[in-house]
Amino acid sequence: MTAQEPAAPGLDSRMVKMQTPEILRKVGIGLALVALACQSEVLPVVAQPSDTRVAGPADPKVIIFVIDGPRYTEFFGDSLHQHIPHIWNELRPAGTLCSNFRNLTLTETMSGHTSILTGVWQAIANDGSERAPEPTLFEYYRKATGAPPQDAVIISSKGKLAACSHGLDPDYGTAYAAQVDVGLPTDYDVYDHLIQRLDQDTPHLVMASFSQVDLKGHSGVWADYLRQIEIVDSLAVLTWNHLQNDPDYANQTYMFMTADHGRHDDAHGGFQHHGDDCDGCRHLIFLALGPGIRAGVDTSTLYTQRDVCKTVGSVLGIATPRAEGSRMDELFEPVSTGVLH
Repeated sequence: MTAQEPAAPGLDSRMVKMQTPEILRKVGIGLALVALACQSEVLPVVAQPSDTRVAGPADPKVIIFVIDGPRYTEFFGDSLHQHIPHIWNELRPAGTLCSNFRNLTLTETMSGHTSILTGVWQAIANDGSERAPEPTLFEYYRKATGAPPQDAVIISSKGKLAACSHGLDPDYGTAYAAQVDVGLPTDYDVYDHLIQRLDQDTPHLVMASFSQVDLKGHSGVWADYLRQIEIVDSLAVLTWNHLQNDPDYANQTYMFMTADHGRHDDAHGGFQHHGDDCDGCRHLIFLALGPGIRAGVDTSTLYTQRDVCKTVGSVLGIATPRAEGSRMDELFEPVSTGVLH
């Protein structure tokens, strides 16, 4: 981990990896998943995977809008929604909110982002020194379509997210990697670079990760953490409005807003850090917007980060064969055609 992003006490994944055999790490993660699945608040269970392609626009595009490290309780879980007035009042009525969306692996930046991108739970180092063993959405997309590098992009403040550009599967890899635009100073810069990329290159697949909510949380200053949520609230709406006013994106673009991890709930140390299996760290935000997405819906079905890869693949019309999650069928109006192989 960087000095800016300390780990929760006793939960440094690199130390676990050095001190514990791989089989025990996998068993430990599996036990954590079983324990979480037994908690009543995460039911009902998600439907089985679907192989059908979502019926949508002729030239679909996807923005994965990641807000790094907000607690659900300061976001959709706040009954007043006082820190997300724009998302709540302007975006939520147009889309589907998943109120039971979860991280079921390590609640850290790298594991969260790579689980979203691969559809496989990832327990990797949190310093950017490891890549996922499986292919990412960027690789699936570029290999399936022959798209150039600038058509699939990662944008973020955190430089270590460069390791999310591709995985280690020899059938994919660097030839199909995303372009990387990371190490940006602030969330405002991430937004500016996102808009520049949209205007100049018209990419079809973008992950934009806004890191400063997490960094402000780690600072331990409650007011700064809340203020950063309010800033990203505005940036999210500006992004969606820009897409709707751009003829290359209007009525053709899906925006999936989510998080890599939450933060400790008050019973497990409070908001400053994250990294364990408490509800504060595992319970994440998720809002889907776009053509054919059901409007004004709030589903309590259990969905997880693993399900994003299959869902994005289905709207782009590409197969994601190594992904283990399910398509999030409840997001869509019930019309689908075609079969993915």
